This record gives sequence, C-alpha cells and structure tokens, in this order.
Amino acid sequence: MANLGNFSYGILRHIFRHQSCRCLTTSAGSVKTGIMMLNLGGPETTNDVHPFLLRLFSDKDLIPLPAQKRLAEWIAKRRTPKIVEQYNEIGGGSPIKMWTDLQGKEMCELLDQMSPETAPHKHYIGFRYADPLTEDTIEQMERDGLNTLSHSLNTHSTAAPPLAAV
Repeated sequence: MANLGNFSYGILRHIFRHQSCRCLTTSAGSVKTGIMMLNLGGPETTNDVHPFLLRLFSDKDLIPLPAQKRLAEWIAKRRTPKIVEQYNEIGGGSPIKMWTDLQGKEMCELLDQMSPETAPHKHYIGFRYADPLTEDTIEQMERDGLNTLSHSLNTHSTAAPPLAAV
C-alpha cells in the first residue's frame, strides 16, 4: 500500500468515511500544507463529455441501476451528443476546473500570508467524474511529500468511494 507521508491510503479512506477530522498531520517531509478541493467535476472539453457521463452513470452510489455497466454505456452514448451541444453553447466545456484552480490559488496566497507557520500551502483538485480524478490527486500529493492535508468534510462523500477503490 502506498503512503502519503506517514499515513496510508487506508487511513485516508477511514477519515473520509468517518468524517473524523479536517486536518491530518504527519512528521514526514518538509513543512507543506495541502488543501484538497473535492468536487464532482465536469468535462473540460467536448471530447471529455462521454467519459464524464460514463463515470457518472456507472456510479452505483449516485444512481443505482440494474445492469449498471450496460445501462451506463447506453445512457452515456445516447446523452453525449446533446450534452456536447450544450457545452458548445458555453465555450466547449465546463468551467469548473478553471474556477476551482483560480479559487485554490487565491486561497493559498491568503493562507500563506495569514498562516506563515503552515506555509507554503498548495491546493489540489480532486474530481470524482473528470480529470484530475481524486485517486490521481492523492498520488500527486504523495509525490509532493506533504506533511499536512486539509479537506472539507461537506464534500467527503464526493471523495470517499474513489478513495476506497484505491
């Protein structure tokens, strides 16, 4: 099992499942604070629409369906052209990643000023149905050698199932 600093994916899964804390601290690495920004995500381009819909409709936690995989494929294939049209009307994709990234950068700048003892702060975006996926974000945090991770508990169910699968 891979580790994120001194805590493992198993501990992350436990914390996300039980909503037991907002901030995790370990003694590994240099002082860095990661802020995990979780969301369902959205297709960045029209080419991302089908994979996004497929992940969405394949999620038994969100929409339990009989014959989930086959129905998810059918629904995603059927809905993709209409959703692509709608995204074309607003510029060709969802702006959620752009806005989340901007929000994260601004938040970290403020946190660096307000809390220099926990700086530098770095935001990480983890989406459930679009890139960057939560599990990929966790791997990036591991590579970055964080020693503190903070996340919002009100979005914990967005991240818990992908974390449990890692």
